[in-house]
Amino acid sequence: MNTRIASVTAVAAGLALAATSVGARELTYGSYTSPTHTTYVNGVFPALERITEQTNGEITFEIFTGGAMGGPKELLGNAGNNILDIVSVVDIYVKAALPVSAMLSGMIVVGEDPKVMAAAMNEMQLLHCPDCEAERERSGVVGLSWSATASYHVICKDPIDGLADLQGTKIRATSSVGRGMQEIGAAPVSITTAEMYEAMQRGQIDCVAGSTAWLKTYNLKDFAKMAWSTSLGSYFGTMNFTINKDVWENDLTEDQRQVFWDNMAENVADVMWAYVADGEEGMDWLRENGGVVKEADDAFIAAWDKVQAETVAETIKAGQEAGIENAEDVVNTFMGLVDKWTKILEDVGDDKAMYQQKLQEEIFSKI
Repeated sequence: MNTRIASVTAVAAGLALAATSVGARELTYGSYTSPTHTTYVNGVFPALERITEQTNGEITFEIFTGGAMGGPKELLGNAGNNILDIVSVVDIYVKAALPVSAMLSGMIVVGEDPKVMAAAMNEMQLLHCPDCEAERERSGVVGLSWSATASYHVICKDPIDGLADLQGTKIRATSSVGRGMQEIGAAPVSITTAEMYEAMQRGQIDCVAGSTAWLKTYNLKDFAKMAWSTSLGSYFGTMNFTINKDVWENDLTEDQRQVFWDNMAENVADVMWAYVADGEEGMDWLRENGGVVKEADDAFIAAWDKVQAETVAETIKAGQEAGIENAEDVVNTFMGLVDKWTKILEDVGDDKAMYQQKLQEEIFSKI
């Protein structure tokens, strides 16, 4: 799908006029999900509109959504090779290019609070992970912001009662969630989010480990009849603004680059508040439309607690085996940031403006 922001959503209605400004530079933005996805409607598109306004129309954007210019495994390369200027990257789908980043975000099961995880990931990537920066440089890109999904849950076509029913069930699950599902006896299937709908439609999977926001954003509502309210964690490695390095350094002025940076804290806050709300709304939709929403049984909770407790050590070991020599230091640094932002979120609570302010103070003002 090739579409101007102005035709995608009313949020960006002013961009088409701004594109006529003298000396305007049009940048392309690519994603593999639909233009109605929570991340874009509530986070990316409003940020792009603000950037256009704050550069007085010097920077405008053309959007390619729905995988029109590459799927989740191609977008990083398409940005690095200047096929697209800016893309959204899910690092666990490009582990070979972003091994350190994928190692961190693969710890999905430790992500109890998505807002904590998004903040910790932004601080880690931008201020405390030279290895992460080096792998982006090798890929020919610059990363500007990261976001997390809402909490993951077990979502199934048919109701299941507990751990015994889940064992042997085909469930879409990746990274630490996939390993955890295998450990407890389920049958994890590793596919991208873009492939979930067709896989569920064809009976290739019976359940999904993912956000209940996906009932809407990936139309899983067409099949899902049950969700466990018990959290499995959350994925926190989506790099929403992945920009070609040459474009960033040579095509944009210092003032224009600063406009991008000035909008990233708000971008992250917008995405997180919307995604978490959509997850809650997904649960409500399921209840209101004949589905079953209930807590997992004690056997599953005990088994998943064990998975969570072992994840950090297993991640370090896997990282070392993959050739990341300082895997232990990287993981421990990140978990320290998770502790830091857990404490900050205890004060922030549901105050979105304070969350954005803390992101700006602790991260983006220091770049």
